[in-house]
Amino acid sequence: MGGAVRVVTIRGIPVNVHVSWLVIYGLITWTLAVGYFPRTLPNLPPVAYWANGLLAAFLLFVSVLLHELSHSLVAIAHGLSVRGITLHVFGGVSHLEDEPPTPRAEFLIAVVGPITSFAIAAVLWAINAAGLVRPAWAQAVVAYLVLVNVVVGIFNLVPGFPLDGGRLLRAALWKWKGTLDQATYVASRVGVAFAFALMALGVLQIFGGAVLGGVWFIIIGMFLRGAADASYSQMALREALGRVPVRDIMTREVVTVPMDATVAQLADAFWAHHVTSFPVVDGGGVRGIASVQQVHSVPAEQRTQRRVSDLMRPLTDDLVVGPDASVFDALGKASRNDVGRLAVVSNSRLVGYLSLKDITHVLTLRGLPGGAADRGVGSAPRGPQRRAA
Repeated sequence: MGGAVRVVTIRGIPVNVHVSWLVIYGLITWTLAVGYFPRTLPNLPPVAYWANGLLAAFLLFVSVLLHELSHSLVAIAHGLSVRGITLHVFGGVSHLEDEPPTPRAEFLIAVVGPITSFAIAAVLWAINAAGLVRPAWAQAVVAYLVLVNVVVGIFNLVPGFPLDGGRLLRAALWKWKGTLDQATYVASRVGVAFAFALMALGVLQIFGGAVLGGVWFIIIGMFLRGAADASYSQMALREALGRVPVRDIMTREVVTVPMDATVAQLADAFWAHHVTSFPVVDGGGVRGIASVQQVHSVPAEQRTQRRVSDLMRPLTDDLVVGPDASVFDALGKASRNDVGRLAVVSNSRLVGYLSLKDITHVLTLRGLPGGAADRGVGSAPRGPQRRAA
């Protein structure tokens, strides 16, 4: 997610906080400070209510982090890569690099989140019931955390994809139907239906006078609907591109520029070839990628003195893909690297160049009857046209 800042790394998993998290953190703190704690702990000074609100809201997000961390750790145990965890205005999300390999893996990855939330609630309740929490304000904080963890666990069990319950539904459908794409389609439609139900509930609450709660239900419903559609779109992309190797669509005749070329020469090359980036080579190997935006950052009077090596983006893993990698994996890299291009490298040798435009062209062709989709691009499955949209 754009606008996220890494705050910690846990067992190799980056934990990021999105700027929108500040909004919900402030809103929850305010709600607790002016509502819950004054009712639970009367006659305390306002500063105590705000301090308790800040602490309880923070611990709520610690609980959400543990919920998401459990997803990530079980995913890693099943051989999946985790790009990170992001806390945001609607809670949190674990970013997995791939889909679970089996229905069983999907089930275990999904179910561990609600189990973690219920376990946190159970442990905190037991500690409170045993009298191990002495100050009244601490008891109020623990009681709040018990309640919200139960609510988080129950809410996530609703069978609306991409909530955990929706993923459990997808695991069952996947086991029954035998195909992940059909299971994802059905689960995502259930998720959209649940989102509309939340929005309808929000409208009823607004008419009933609970404006803030109603607006919040509508916003959550809109978010869940978008997430359900996006999850299915990603599945459709995976179906369309997952078995197409990069070598089938990459540009093989690659125009390159040397590292010691001047920025002025690089600008001339852009004009001559009508492209927006070039792989930068030196000594027979590719060293980086230079884009037209980088040329604009160099004043005109300096372009004859500055070298391409001064402004190119050095070649890192997010700029490289192998010729046998799937186009879907390449799409993920090219979408995240802020360049939109990938150097295709085999045995340390540049063998091709791939752009987001090349990938979009493949998706367009798959929608043409009698075109590339019907003949088969690489070994990609044909699938319904609506899944390539």
